Amino acid sequence: MQPSGDRANRVRALLSGTCAVALAAAALAGCSGSGDTGSGTAAADAANGAQTVAAAPPGKYRVLPEPCGSVSAATIASLVPNAGDAAGEASVTFDTDRKVGCKWMGQTALGNRYLQIDLERVVSYDPAVSDDDQAATDYRTRAAEADVPLVPIGGQAGAATPPGSPDPSTSPSSTGVSAPPSGSPTGTPADIAPRVLDGPGDAAFLDDALVTRDSGLHRDVTVVFRIANVLVTVALSQWSMDKSVEPPSPDLQAGARRVAAELADQLDE
Repeated sequence: MQPSGDRANRVRALLSGTCAVALAAAALAGCSGSGDTGSGTAAADAANGAQTVAAAPPGKYRVLPEPCGSVSAATIASLVPNAGDAAGEASVTFDTDRKVGCKWMGQTALGNRYLQIDLERVVSYDPAVSDDDQAATDYRTRAAEADVPLVPIGGQAGAATPPGSPDPSTSPSSTGVSAPPSGSPTGTPADIAPRVLDGPGDAAFLDDALVTRDSGLHRDVTVVFRIANVLVTVALSQWSMDKSVEPPSPDLQAGARRVAAELADQLDE
């Protein structure tokens, strides 16, 4: 009986040693596994960090100027004669930090004259797109809607000068002076074609439209320009009750550009 007991003791000792070795191996494996998991997590975190896109910078302009006071009294008197309210009528908007406007109405020998200005501060809701870039996109959309011929120039939205267009150096300046003499033709097709302007702001275009109504003719000259994250629209319109007399395009174009230049100066201050 004794040998049998010794054998049992030896078996128990062997099993005990085997379990100890297994437990030690498991402990080592556990330590190794924990280290590998930490390394994998760190690598994943690093990869995610590398993919993080920095937020685009905010736009240059955070507020807009008071619109009715942004056009000089001399300009209003010149472009909108006999205005009932020379101070202008402010547009009704829900957020004057985002959009403002003003309008004036006067009388000329031909009929009613209207001036409308609108300023919009563009805000991008995409953190990867800056306010300025969003404003540039909105400007290009407006230009396309007006059929302005745009081509990429230096990576920016530029323009191809329409065939037959006058030399920019001889065109009315951005201040609106040097309009053609009153006795000259009202404009060739190239003169009234939608086209990009050399200023004001970072990009600008002009649209000249003659519309016939039962009550007469009206010419609408619109200048749109972008300066940083602000889009500005200037619309100068002239009605003519006599359908045989077209409102003068050169005068209206020069006037709209003069107002646009004043607004650009206001924003630059």
